[in-house]
This record gives sequence, structure tokens and C-alpha cells, in this order.
Amino acid sequence: MDLIPDRPHLASPYRALLAFLEARLVLPDISPAYYSALGILLSILFLYAQTTLGRVLIIGVVLLADWLDGATARRYGQVRRAGYITDAAVDRLSEALIFSGEVTTLAGQVFFLLWLVNSLLTFYSVSSNQHVSLPLRFLYIIALILYPQ
Repeated sequence: MDLIPDRPHLASPYRALLAFLEARLVLPDISPAYYSALGILLSILFLYAQTTLGRVLIIGVVLLADWLDGATARRYGQVRRAGYITDAAVDRLSEALIFSGEVTTLAGQVFFLLWLVNSLLTFYSVSSNQHVSLPLRFLYIIALILYPQ
């Protein structure tokens, strides 16, 4: 198996919880790319969501699809460096779609700038073999709940 970037120790409790849940999931033996495609389609749908609840739910399902993508790859031995790079690129595309639709708000502008930082961190992750990423979509859910538009 080719090398994929290591996760920081800070993510260990979070990753342990996800591993616990993954072990109990019934996952179909399908390409993880289907979950990635679903995440992109939902990120486009986010641009048309009119309510805060709709936005929160869409991002929540995007995050679920992102998790299922990795869970499926791990379960069926499809973990590869190319898949990691594709997943990271899909994550950045998803963030770009979500935040670009919100650039008329202060939160959207801040998160779009953070997306730029996250994009640079993705390049760093691939070149250094150390996974570093900001959980921007998760943080954006919190921002939407605390500061509904």
C-alpha cells in the first residue's frame, strides 16, 4: 500500500470514535468515489438552500458522505495515496462551493479566506506526508447555528 499522510495526535480521540462507529456500520462494497460525488452534488445544492436549517442539514450530509468515503476505502482495502489526494481535492472543492455562495456575508468571507489556508495546508500535507487540515465545514455548521442569516 502506498503511503498516505499520517494524522496528527490531536485527532486521535476523534479518529478512535470514528473507528468504533465504522466497525459497526454496514457498508456496501462500492467505490468511495460515489460518496465523493454525492458530497460535491450536495455542495452545489447548498448554493440554493434558503434556510439555515437546510444549510446545516446539507453540510451535515456532506460531512457524512466524506466520512463514508474514507470508511468504505478502509473497510474494503482501497486506501491509496491517489485516493487520499482525490479526497482532499474533493473536500477543498466542496468547501469552495459552499463558501463561494456565502461571500456576501462576513462569515462567508472569513471562511473563504480560511479555505485558501486549507488549500495550502493540503499541499503541505501531500508534500510532508503529515495530514493537516482545518475542519471548516464542521466549523461553518457551528457558525450557521450561532449566527443564523
